[in-house]
Amino acid sequence: MQDKIELGMGRGAVTRAPHIIVSFGLGSCVAVTLYDTKRKIGGMAHIMLPDSASTNGRRASYQCADTAIATLVRELRANGAVLLDMVAKLVGGARMFADYEDSSEGIGEQNIKSVKHILKREQIPLIGEDSGGHNGRTVEFCLDSGKLVVKTIGKKAREI
Repeated sequence: MQDKIELGMGRGAVTRAPHIIVSFGLGSCVAVTLYDTKRKIGGMAHIMLPDSASTNGRRASYQCADTAIATLVRELRANGAVLLDMVAKLVGGARMFADYEDSSEGIGEQNIKSVKHILKREQIPLIGEDSGGHNGRTVEFCLDSGKLVVKTIGKKAREI
């Protein structure tokens, strides 16, 4: 039986197979996973904000894209993962409210862009994505396979 680790907003976890990391209720937040494909060590962060500059110096290790990805990489490496063997997946970043349909970027789009920029800078390949749109999501990250199961209300579950 696989143990499930549940993440709330602004939280993260690093573990290895056979665990499953779950995050519920991704709206404008994004979940980013990093996975060492050879060692089956992975982590997930439930990111709320695009960068830590918006937190006015408060501790934000998993709340913000820049600090969350840095924390995941550091914790994965401390657990034996190798940066060259890491891949990333990204889910979430929805525009949840129709009132915000103007041309400005919503927080979800800002989160998506920030994560992609950081992953590119760190040379971590983004190999799967289910982002944007108008619906919330729940994700399950299976460390034995590296698959990310995305559940969206009114849609069939999808693996990335």
